[in-house]
Amino acid sequence: MSLAQDESDVMEKGQVSEAMGDALGEDPATDSQITWSFLIGLTIMVKRLRNFRPFKTKPTWRGEIIVRALYQCPEGYPRLAALLDCDENFMLYRRFGFLQARILLNKQDQLRELETMLDNLDQSHKHSDSIRLRSREHDEAEGPERSKLFREIEENFKQYTSLLAAARDLATFNRPPTRDFESVRSYFDEETPLSSKKERYIYRREDLITLKPGRENAWLDVLVERFMQNIPLRFTTVRPTTFPSQPQPTKSLALKLFTTQDLRAKVEFKSTGIKLFSRTRIDLLVSMVNVCIVVVQLVIPVYILWQVTTDEKVNDGNSNSKIIGVLTTFTLIFSGTLSLFTRAKRHEILAAAAA
Repeated sequence: MSLAQDESDVMEKGQVSEAMGDALGEDPATDSQITWSFLIGLTIMVKRLRNFRPFKTKPTWRGEIIVRALYQCPEGYPRLAALLDCDENFMLYRRFGFLQARILLNKQDQLRELETMLDNLDQSHKHSDSIRLRSREHDEAEGPERSKLFREIEENFKQYTSLLAAARDLATFNRPPTRDFESVRSYFDEETPLSSKKERYIYRREDLITLKPGRENAWLDVLVERFMQNIPLRFTTVRPTTFPSQPQPTKSLALKLFTTQDLRAKVEFKSTGIKLFSRTRIDLLVSMVNVCIVVVQLVIPVYILWQVTTDEKVNDGNSNSKIIGVLTTFTLIFSGTLSLFTRAKRHEILAAAAA
């Protein structure tokens, strides 16, 4: 009983291993063994810390980037196609609205003629053989003229509906913005890529559409793009008027900040006068300007209201009227800023002004 009680006391104290070791006659771990185990664990931890990479970066691709540049394409339609492919804003094409209307009117009149023929056939059978109008099987047994007419009507109607759907899809495309139209037109004026004037479709502005969807740039976007287009190239390497065999590096800091290597490889800034800017970087610059403007509009009225409320010389009536005037003025300014500098819609502007 005493031996069992001693063993239970040892187990309650968490000393089972030591008790068994003492019973078997084994010595406890020496200090040197503990130190050796600690060093092994420390070495493993150091190796793990060396291999730890919190932000794993993808290995850089060292292959050659293939870009179809303008100088690589022959003059004429090949070079014009390369230009239109340089930027999605340059994808301007004709919709041929006049031809659409003519084709639709022609097909519509063909269906009208077939409709008249069907009405005349029905009227003739109404008086001579009315049972043909009540039974399709009896009508086909008597003669195939109505079946042939229906097949012709069906074929023309399918063509008409497909033309209507195509015209509807073309009507949903947006008209090109003025700056995009002027960019492509200036290339036609300076380079004359096509020999015949009749083939220069860019001059038919009322018939042009753009393939880029959702072209809703605000006034600030237009201002920034216009400013970027007017950046002087005095710090850019001067290049010959003809297209060189290999592109030269661009030394303009502004162009390097707002363009990419692929865009610089596609066009020749000095020889063609075409500047392609990265849409992502332009949007980032516009967003930074918008943030600065919004912060200024939030800080200034708060400072004015704080000055008005802390001025002890102003009585309550005048201070209240000044506060209302400041709030109204800056609310209008804020709404105007949203309307001009951002792509906010009307209900979004009203919600922001109410808040």
